[in-house]
This record gives sequence, C-alpha cells and structure tokens, in this order.
Amino acid sequence: MSAPEHEVPFRADGVRQAGGTVSGRGAAQHLVVLAVALVGMLWWYRDTVASLVEIWNRSDTYAHGFLVAPISIWLIWRNREQLRNVPVAPSLLGMLIMGVAGFAWLLGELAGVASVSQFALVGMVIALVWAVMGTQVARALAFPLGFLFFLVPFGEFLFPTMMDRTTDFVIWGLRLSGVPVYAEGRSLVIPSGNWAVVEGCSGVRYLIASVVVGSLYAHLTYRSLRKRLIFVALSVALPILANWLRAYGIVMLAHLSDNRLAAGVDHLIYGWVFFGLVMLALFWVGGRWREDLVPESPAVSRGLATRASMPSLRVVLAMLAVALAIPMLWPPLLRTLNAQGQHGPVNLPGLQAGATWHRVAAERVPEWKPHYSGMRGELREVWDGGGAPVGLYVGYYRNQRPGEELINSANRVLKYKDKQWRMAAYGEHTARLGEQSVTVRDTEVFDASSRLLVWHWYWVDGRWTSSDYVAKLYQAASRLRGGGDDSAVVMIYAPVRTDERAKVIATLERFALEMGSELDAALARAMEH
Repeated sequence: MSAPEHEVPFRADGVRQAGGTVSGRGAAQHLVVLAVALVGMLWWYRDTVASLVEIWNRSDTYAHGFLVAPISIWLIWRNREQLRNVPVAPSLLGMLIMGVAGFAWLLGELAGVASVSQFALVGMVIALVWAVMGTQVARALAFPLGFLFFLVPFGEFLFPTMMDRTTDFVIWGLRLSGVPVYAEGRSLVIPSGNWAVVEGCSGVRYLIASVVVGSLYAHLTYRSLRKRLIFVALSVALPILANWLRAYGIVMLAHLSDNRLAAGVDHLIYGWVFFGLVMLALFWVGGRWREDLVPESPAVSRGLATRASMPSLRVVLAMLAVALAIPMLWPPLLRTLNAQGQHGPVNLPGLQAGATWHRVAAERVPEWKPHYSGMRGELREVWDGGGAPVGLYVGYYRNQRPGEELINSANRVLKYKDKQWRMAAYGEHTARLGEQSVTVRDTEVFDASSRLLVWHWYWVDGRWTSSDYVAKLYQAASRLRGGGDDSAVVMIYAPVRTDERAKVIATLERFALEMGSELDAALARAMEH
C-alpha cells in the first residue's frame, strides 16, 4: 500500500527514503518549523489569544482554560516514545483545513462572534500540526489536539434553556412533596418565601466542568471507544440531573428549616459540595470498569511510500512554506474590510406620523429600558393609535467592536438578577412589518406595579430577523462585501393585564403593520448618513 503523494518520509540525515520512520535531524527540522510557526501564529492572532485569557481570568466557569494546554502537552509527552515511530511528512489536507479554519476566523471577526474566532484559532493550531507533521502524527495526537478545544469559553447559550428546565424540575419536585408553589416565569413563591432561578442555578458551570474532567478521565481510563463515549455521555447527563436535585434540595432545605439553612451564599457552597460528591461517585463507579492502560501506540501505516510517488525535497519545503503563510493571510484582509466599512456618527431620525398613529407623552407607558449598551444612537418614542399606547425603542449600532456590538451575551431585554423587573414569560410571535412577515421575540416582564408585553427583533443591513445567528450571518455577509456593519435592535411594547393580553397583542400587531414600512425607511435613512 503506497502513501499519498503529499506525505514524504525522510531519513535521519534529511534525505527522502522509500519507507521507514523519521528520526534525528529530519523530524527535528519539522519540529523546529512547527515551533516557530506556532509562536508566530499566536503572536499574529494575539488579540484573539488575549480575549481567551481575559475570559479565563474573570470567569470561574472557564478558569479551567489555564490548565487545558498544559494537560494537552502532558498527554503528548507521556506518549513520546511511541511517537518516535510515527512518520513525519507535510500534509496538503492539513493545509486545506488550516485555510478553512482561517476563513472561519475571519467570519467570526466580521460577525463579532468571539467564540467562533476562538474556535477557529484553535482549529488553525491543530491544522498547523497536521500540515507540518502529517496525517499520521495528527491521528496519533487526535485526543491531545482535540482536547485543546476546551480552551474556548463556550456554553453561555445554554443558560436560558437550562434555567427553564431547572425551574420545571423544582416546581414538579415541590408539588410532589406537597409544597404549594406559585410560578411565574422563573420566579417561585412558596409559603416560606420567594425564590428565583438565575444563571447560577442553571447548572452550566457544573456541566462544563464535568465534560472537561470526564473527557480526560475517559481517555486515561479506557481504551475502548465505546466505553469512552458512554462515560462522556454520563458526564453530560449526570450533572444536569444532579443540578436539578441540588436546586430542589436547596429550596426544600430552606423551606423545612424556616430559611435558617441553604439561604444566601450557603446554597452555593452546598451546591458545589453536592456536585463534588456526585462526580466522585461517577469516577468511582467508572473506575470499576477501567482497562489497564499503557500509553497507546499510534497506528503507523505500512508501506509508507514508493520512490516513484514521492515529491522532491524542494516540493516538500515549498509545502511547508505555504503552511506557514496560510495563517498570515487573514488579519491583513480583516483590516482591509474594516477600513472599507467604517462610517461616521449616527443620525437616527424619529418616525413620521401615520394616518392613525401619533406621538404622545412618554409617561403614557411605564418607565422601562432594555439592558442594551454600546449603541451609537438611540430612539425612544411612545405612540397612540386609538388603543393602548405603544412604546418604541431603537438601539442603533455602527463600527461595532468587542463590548459594543449589537448581539452579545450582555445585551438582552431583561438582565438576570434585575432588581426591579422580572420575566413572566417569553416566546415567539409572527407579525407583519409593513409588507414583510417577521417572527418576533415575545417577552412579558413585570415589577411591583406594572406589566409590559415586549416584542423585539433585529434590523441588519436592511433585513429583518429575530435570530441571533441569522443576524450575525447578515452582518458578516455585509462586511465581506466591503459594506458597513450598521444594525439595530427594535422593540415595541405596551402595558398589559392578564385579561387584556389578546387586545394588547392586536394593538402591537397593528402598530407593526401600519408603521413597519416607516420604521424600515427611518433605519435606511440612518444607514445612508
């Protein structure tokens, strides 16, 4: 069996040979090229590296990122003797993957999605190893290299869903235990007090920690791929169930002790202790089926290459040069696109009155503002069309940068742990915006004296959407064409009572239908200036 033409073995003196493995100067030269290229890549993409480190430093959820690279290096080091038998050769496929990862990094930067840029950078690092050292080496190092993806802080999108499922379980458990509970959104009222399910109750931290540790444990404990996958699956499922039980147990403990236990910071401590015991039990049970491990011998293809199929040393060196050059293409291209898309200050005009709609005093609706920041312009108006007053909020974004982009984890209708407003419900609703049909997000919020029904969606480069992902794609497409990143969040809202919800929905629908075209035109005018 002959090897692909793009994988070329060398003798110890650097001369290509028909078969065998690489040792001595041949392999050392590849390692030197890899080390220099890796240092250069990390420096070239230092802003992305810095964004990773900044998140590890400020967030306990992702502090494990400081340990991931050392663990990966240790995993490689422990198999160093077996790796000596693996042939080293540049790989065209690795170069192709590196180019794809580089383009993904560019898209992440254009769309302002830090996690995409960070995943892409890790992908480029892995592809660089693949391109310089070859497919055999990449295959032998599959887990240590794949483990590097845990460097990326990822999983914040899970917060809302996991908070909802935790709330559902706690309600079910309380009622099963005979404790009456009134629930509205993620807020619970029981006879002994009030509770709210917030980010810390979601279990995302437990899940991320479990998956990282569980994946490493499975790799070190088992040789069977089936056993490894089963253990990783348990590392995903068990912390979710454990978090539900933890949340329920904390509420019950506080209820039964008249709030003397599991209140305040105590419930966080109890939660981590409980989670630690659960994980300890998981590893103890998993250890009963452990397989006696020795460092795995990487698979080495037999019959590496024939003399007729091997390119010359000059071709190999050219391939290595290309592998070094590919990562350097994307940052200059990004700077060029950024320069083309820059625009001046935002002039955001108000809407022109319609046939049945006119502006009224802001006091007609409760004082409320979404938790958004970083915009270049804002518009706040209240309109009356003969029914309930409708509030309008527009946050306009331009020349976006980290912390000042339309869509990020901090921008939301209602921030978690809001001291005044709580969320009662959320969902989606289809509405007509002028001539267009758009799915809008529907959120109901309340405080001690007021209740609002809020619809919101995005306007990006002249197009409507309520999807964060589609909005980011629209933004990336606009910037790839050399255009700007002008976009806006649009919200309409109205006071609502439970017995008048249908009437308020009809009012919001009518405002969107009759004023949607004028709203689109006002945003288009702002983009042109």
